Amino acid sequence: MTQVETLAKYAARASFADLSAESRRQLPIHILDSLGCCIAALGADPIEACWQQVAEFGGGGPSALIGGGKANPIYAAFWHTALVRYVDFMDNFLAPTETCHTADNFGVSLTIADYVGGSGRDLMLGVALGYTVQSRFVDHANFMSSGFDHTSQLAFSYNAAAGRLLGLSEQQIGHAIAMAAVSDASFAVVRAKPLSQWKGLASAQSALGAMNTLFLARRGVQGPLQVIEGPLGIDHLLRMKINIDWDKQGYEGVVESTIKKYNSMIHTQSAVHCMVELAKQNKLDPGKVISIEADVFQLAFDFAGGGLYGVDKVIRTKEQADHSLPYLLAVALLDGDVMPAQFKPDRIIKPDVQSLLKKVSVRPSHEFTEEYPKKMAAKIIVRLQDGRVIEHEVQDYPGLASHPFTWEDAVEKFDTLMAGRLDQGLSGEIKDAVRSLESIQVGDLMKLLGSVKTGQGTPSSSKAA
Repeated sequence: MTQVETLAKYAARASFADLSAESRRQLPIHILDSLGCCIAALGADPIEACWQQVAEFGGGGPSALIGGGKANPIYAAFWHTALVRYVDFMDNFLAPTETCHTADNFGVSLTIADYVGGSGRDLMLGVALGYTVQSRFVDHANFMSSGFDHTSQLAFSYNAAAGRLLGLSEQQIGHAIAMAAVSDASFAVVRAKPLSQWKGLASAQSALGAMNTLFLARRGVQGPLQVIEGPLGIDHLLRMKINIDWDKQGYEGVVESTIKKYNSMIHTQSAVHCMVELAKQNKLDPGKVISIEADVFQLAFDFAGGGLYGVDKVIRTKEQADHSLPYLLAVALLDGDVMPAQFKPDRIIKPDVQSLLKKVSVRPSHEFTEEYPKKMAAKIIVRLQDGRVIEHEVQDYPGLASHPFTWEDAVEKFDTLMAGRLDQGLSGEIKDAVRSLESIQVGDLMKLLGSVKTGQGTPSSSKAA
């Protein structure tokens, strides 16, 4: 059997009974976190463009949408994936040299679980399956270091989860995965500076392609099952042999995933946490800061400190700001937190943060790099005009897999994101529904999520529809 065929067998046999008690405990936490990210994205300019795209081309199909209206399941999955990803506040999986946003899988599982009239347990199983498959490809292969984006693995995880929820056969799931994998790989340059809006939408494009192959496979269309090990396949492109023993993997990916405490890219979380703690413990006048030095592990330096992926010399947009350690550390010192409010255009361009970020320098620490990803250490050194030097160091941050969010932590983050967006009644109903996922239908949850307003009408009411 090919790698795709063994993966399809693994996906087809998955059942809710396979999930551990810890996985069942954490799944509602990650699902609530994902929904908070979805709702927080509503109203952003690129998301409005996606909304209009769904309105014009998504039809009035059977799939309910967060924000109201309906579409076909292919465009519904695109919409929900754009929502969960855009704010860049969702969870991640960390490997020594690779990473991925595991919550990229949420929108597909939500859409297909609703499409089939599934239960909350079905949704939980789909999320668990998608998280696990993508994570295994991250820690068994070198996609990003070979120039491919971490959204490339979604071709495998989307259709593994969606195929299982749709009730496809092993053969159909395999063909759906193969067609998506051979066609929808993307390049890591999407993360390079200067960052564009596509950084937050690339996974939605992957969902669009994967759902198209999913339904084609259900109609009997076949794909290249040897896409991994075949001539000029993925093994060839990555210059390595991918060999995942799916019989030994379980379905516990959510237990290994991290949740972001701060609205910044994952590898900056500990550095931001370090600065927030330093600012709380010391009353500093930002105007008297001479310099800020940050010691971080190599991947944090590469992604956000001026390393492999470059540096944005001018910070003007959300995409640039949330991947820039100089901006993140400056605004964390000034505001005491890094949340969506810190990425509003008028906040980004203010003179205080624009001046302070120029005083930040970032360097990779060999010691911290050796400890990663078991630890995510960071050290901040602030030098002041009066000669004082203030230092602070952390080894992790709340949300790391070794320091996981509790339900109460997830509720606190959700409530913060929903402030001014949802009335307390609807917010409470959504939280209650997620906590009761094992005993409700996904349709019940979607009715609540359909009541959330985008401010721009719905696809079914749009003139473009």
